[in-house]
Amino acid sequence: MPQNKSLKPVVLPMQLKFGQEPKTEFFNNLEHLKVELVDAPTRSQALNVAWQYVKATWADHHDETNPSTTSLQELSANLEDVLNFRALPTPMECLGFTFKLSGLSFQEVTHIIRHRAGSFAAQCTGDRDLRDDPAVIPEAVQNSPEFLERWKRITQESKQLYADMCDSKDVSMMDARMILPKCMTSFYLMRLNLKDLLGFIAQRQDMQIQPAADNLLAVYMARELVKVLPEASSRINFDRADVHYVKTFRVPDGKGGYTSRGTNLYWPEPKNDLFEYHPNDSIYQARREDINGTNNPGTKTIFTKLWEEALLEIEAIELSYRQFMKRK
Repeated sequence: MPQNKSLKPVVLPMQLKFGQEPKTEFFNNLEHLKVELVDAPTRSQALNVAWQYVKATWADHHDETNPSTTSLQELSANLEDVLNFRALPTPMECLGFTFKLSGLSFQEVTHIIRHRAGSFAAQCTGDRDLRDDPAVIPEAVQNSPEFLERWKRITQESKQLYADMCDSKDVSMMDARMILPKCMTSFYLMRLNLKDLLGFIAQRQDMQIQPAADNLLAVYMARELVKVLPEASSRINFDRADVHYVKTFRVPDGKGGYTSRGTNLYWPEPKNDLFEYHPNDSIYQARREDINGTNNPGTKTIFTKLWEEALLEIEAIELSYRQFMKRK
């Protein structure tokens, strides 16, 4: 069909920024992370589904699965059994949780979307102008003045080149975006059923092979989960050893020596210090939080502070729930 200039142009859903100077705000990559639970079943709904599914197996009549015939403590105990595979685990697949994860660098994005069981919606990069999007900086870089200046300069120069290419209209946004660094931020919506959500948390809480941002996403998602379902605190354990790391750090190579079958970045954390190892078995001769820039202040890292704050909130919810379960 021919072009028709008498038609009223469509109103595009995105803001056009041609000719505008790029703006960049910089944030600490961990402090900028945010997790919002935007949709979830109520506690009552979860207790109902778990009871109906579990009790259906041996019921002589369909009315025998009615949760109104039992106490709240019994309903909670039943859900705990489901969560810990002491009863039919299928109810976990019936309960969906949708999170908005924001302040993500492009690195976190690549980790999140590996979880094939999730359903995702992304902030677009193809036809949305990114010249004003924020960027994030790890604490170790912030504590290294000689690297921090270069980090900011390279980020700003890459964004300026992006804007120049877009403004030329000879290079599409689709192509221009490839120059942008991983420290640019984005947000994602992520939906998981309860079973896969617990698996995501268990995998991403590993401090030995997962980056600090992933650890915080895991603990923040766990915090939101137990606010809705305190029963989930019976399944979540941030003190357990990181079994994959422990099992793969030193493995016989079949030739009389040893190799690694995992990610030997750092020395084991105290909870994982369960085996003998040589200091040079890891890429860095230190624990992760000890590596904090050329001007390392030697104080608690931002990660440690945020991690401990989230754990305290989870522990308070769990304590309140345990006190409830002890009531007659």
